[in-house]
Amino acid sequence: MSRVLEFEGIRNFRHFGDYTGRDGTRVRSGLYRSGHFHNVTDADRAKLDALNISVVADLRRPRERDNEPSSWGDGFRVLQSDVAGHAEPPHMRFLRTGDMSADGVATFMRSTYRRLPNEKGNQEVFTAGLRELATHGPDEGFVVHCAAGKDRTGLFCALALSLAGASKDDIYDDYLMTNTAVDYDLLVPLIHKRIEETYERKVPEESMRVFLGVKAEYLDEAFDEIGSAESYVTDVLGLTEDEVAAVRANLIAR
Repeated sequence: MSRVLEFEGIRNFRHFGDYTGRDGTRVRSGLYRSGHFHNVTDADRAKLDALNISVVADLRRPRERDNEPSSWGDGFRVLQSDVAGHAEPPHMRFLRTGDMSADGVATFMRSTYRRLPNEKGNQEVFTAGLRELATHGPDEGFVVHCAAGKDRTGLFCALALSLAGASKDDIYDDYLMTNTAVDYDLLVPLIHKRIEETYERKVPEESMRVFLGVKAEYLDEAFDEIGSAESYVTDVLGLTEDEVAAVRANLIAR
């Protein structure tokens, strides 16, 4: 069965649980990752309700949340950070002023993955999300998302799956699934039009596909920056050994 769940107004929504974990165990179900929820339809809400999601980890910055707000109602706990204030997010600044050649975009994406683990806002939501996963009920759904559900979200899911003992192949397969979960033939023209209207720039299609997709080398950059997931979550995010043990235990299917 496909990991990708189809919605009308949500892109890149999929499971990131149910992989093989440590010592032949199974990573629990009810774990989801996604792009933003600004364009949710009534039909989408009904499908989300059926997933019993109770916690939402929103990795977007305040300015992104203001531009494309979500409308979670009662019954949801939303984890987010206001650290960056309303400063222009780096990816938006790049779209406005950066080198939008295919090589220029790839260079920006590599630098992005070296930056993501060190941003205080990301660290706050990573920490809160992992601590939530240490105690989250087995029958409750958990979703983590950013704008496109591929970079910040991809790093969080890679950390969680690493702690659960998933193999490197599964971690990278889950990360790279964005490239097949998203309909780029539909998305590229939409984003191209938005960039042209917002920033008055014409971007080559090849560059757009590089910007909207993912490559294994990007995630490599992040792990080269942080070392192991275990050292990062303890030394940088500040989780205790007991908390890490609880995350591992609670990420395993019972």
